[in-house]
Amino acid sequence: MVSVPDAADVVAKRRDVLAALSTPLSKPELVEELDTSRSTVDRAIESLIEHSFVERTGSRYVTTFAGGEALAAYERFLSRLDSLSRAQPVLAELPSGVEVDPEILDDAEIVESSMAAPQAPLRAATNLGDGATTLYGTGPAVLPHYIEEIGELVEDGDETELVLTEEAIEVFSTEYSDAFERFAGADNLAIHVTDREIPYIVWIAEKPDETVSGLIVHTDDGVRGVVNNDTDAMNEWAKARYEAFKDDARPLE
Repeated sequence: MVSVPDAADVVAKRRDVLAALSTPLSKPELVEELDTSRSTVDRAIESLIEHSFVERTGSRYVTTFAGGEALAAYERFLSRLDSLSRAQPVLAELPSGVEVDPEILDDAEIVESSMAAPQAPLRAATNLGDGATTLYGTGPAVLPHYIEEIGELVEDGDETELVLTEEAIEVFSTEYSDAFERFAGADNLAIHVTDREIPYIVWIAEKPDETVSGLIVHTDDGVRGVVNNDTDAMNEWAKARYEAFKDDARPLE
């Protein structure tokens, strides 16, 4: 019986042949398609047939169902590795023990801050959330950018709901008192306060035709980066995390 590691090695080594044989090709056609030697094609075909990833039909060879699925799984694996690699500089700043579902990284927009563009992550999140009619978000930090964005939602009459930490409320009410009073009296803005530590900002923006979500990671030096996405996995994870923080919170009095 062929082992899984052996099969994975074959897929990794012969992925170009598997991809080319999604339509039937003869060995000479495959040599021309891949611009490789006949001996290389012979060895590839032999190993792929041995693992039942390719079968012969007349003078041609074609990927089997197992071969197609194995190739697709390998491509998803490579994509996940790429996402994890791109997100690592941002997620590495989260406190130890904080878990993030890796599925939210698939096809995600990941933007890091830099000395030249410290606001790039926030601009990316704002651009994705533009057009929202309802916004949910957690608030372990208070920045003028956040106040400005929430202010626009409030003025436009869009429904907004926030869960803020005690420390964030203290900063908000003392350093931005005018905005705090205006927000506290808005009918379309609900603020909840939690005693829990919130390790990141998570937000969900509902638009007329889609829902988008994001994760914003802060450090003592400012915003480290963001992970934004519009996939079901991201939206469901973000909403679940938001609801978990809200469950332990109380309405702002």
